[in-house]
Amino acid sequence: RSLIAARLSRASDIIRTIRDPEKPNTLEELEVVTESGVEVQEIGEDEYLVIIRFTPTVPHCSLATLIGLCLRIKLQRCLPFRHKLEIYISEGTHSTEED
Repeated sequence: RSLIAARLSRASDIIRTIRDPEKPNTLEELEVVTESGVEVQEIGEDEYLVIIRFTPTVPHCSLATLIGLCLRIKLQRCLPFRHKLEIYISEGTHSTEED
């Protein structure tokens, strides 16, 4: 369990520093990403599934796809362990969340 907690903390630390594409704030400062929106599950020998749920600042945010891609690229480049990523828009928070 402590290994999963460490993986969770590492993933959270990485995404909290990403800046919003339109504002000078980080995604954490804007509450687009939160620690409660990060989940880590062990899926194999030394391999983890990292699930991120983020909340765009407004339901019609035109940059939601870009934010999701920024999260994916940053995590792919920075996570120091084998992983798979699933990134979602939080349910009920965006007009195109199904896409």
